[in-house]
Amino acid sequence: MASVKKRAENAMKCVGMKDNDYRNQLVTVVKALLRMDCVLIFAHRAPDGDTLGCAYALCRGMRSLGKQANVKCADAIPEKYAFMSAGMEEQSFEPAHYVSVDIAAPHLLGGLEEAYAGKIEVCIDHHVSNSFETPIKLVDAKAAATAEVIWMLLCAMDARIDTQTAACLFAALSTDTGCFKYSNVTPRTHLIAVELMKYGVDCAGINFKLLDEVSQAQLELKKQALANLEYCCDNRCAIVTITSDMMKEIGASQEDLDGISNIPRSIAGVECGITMKQVSDGWKISVRSSNRVNAAELCGKFGGGGHKAAAGCKFGDDYEDAKRQLIEAVSEYF
Repeated sequence: MASVKKRAENAMKCVGMKDNDYRNQLVTVVKALLRMDCVLIFAHRAPDGDTLGCAYALCRGMRSLGKQANVKCADAIPEKYAFMSAGMEEQSFEPAHYVSVDIAAPHLLGGLEEAYAGKIEVCIDHHVSNSFETPIKLVDAKAAATAEVIWMLLCAMDARIDTQTAACLFAALSTDTGCFKYSNVTPRTHLIAVELMKYGVDCAGINFKLLDEVSQAQLELKKQALANLEYCCDNRCAIVTITSDMMKEIGASQEDLDGISNIPRSIAGVECGITMKQVSDGWKISVRSSNRVNAAELCGKFGGGGHKAAAGCKFGDDYEDAKRQLIEAVSEYF
């Protein structure tokens, strides 16, 4: 039977990687996971395809090795991701170990932060802005999605990857890359997608369900977003606003907000798109940008973070002040 080191090398070789330091990091995480049992795996608040796909894929992998594992998230899981947990009954055990996936900072645990942030032992992520302090941490900022890291870990663990597990990881890859069209996509991303497709994943069905299918409420929100869209910085920045009143009037859920953040950036000539969403305690900001504007750097000025082309942050209740600060920060890039 191949050693953990050899399995890690084989997984990396399969996707064109040869980096001893990275291999050693993989081995460290794998050995830690293999020592664990009764594991609680955390997805971030307002869960997306990457955090959920990784959490359920890792959970399935751990269970395939005879370990007890569950997934935990502070917020409700959107219906469109329900297939990821299909056939996975929650196991009854007292958690002994804690792992986070795709969570860049403790506050992203949401309502679970106070109870669990200090207990996380292994942090697996791909956000360059990751600020989690854990005993073991593997952050691959070159990965288009955390799913790339999870796939290599499962291979190195010699965990079973079946069609359902592969579907979770493919969904994670697809959603975090906009169906493989964002600038974060690398040859490695495509090569891992090819490996996952070998398990008979319904890729077309997943892509339609997660990226193309929209609800009537979502269409109404897009209409509202377009109606209040405004430009600044000589039309190089576009801003849309979604208020609580809009959500109530339309009868929209948080799930219906998917895709709204991409609207302003998709306009020709716009290099920075900002979406301001009103939440219970202020304004949640989503930034999508071109190479000229570093979204993670911009949001970092306001306590947020993310990726160079996609990031987020939070402001208090003063809408006009929040917008003014954002416009001033964006204008510095031009």
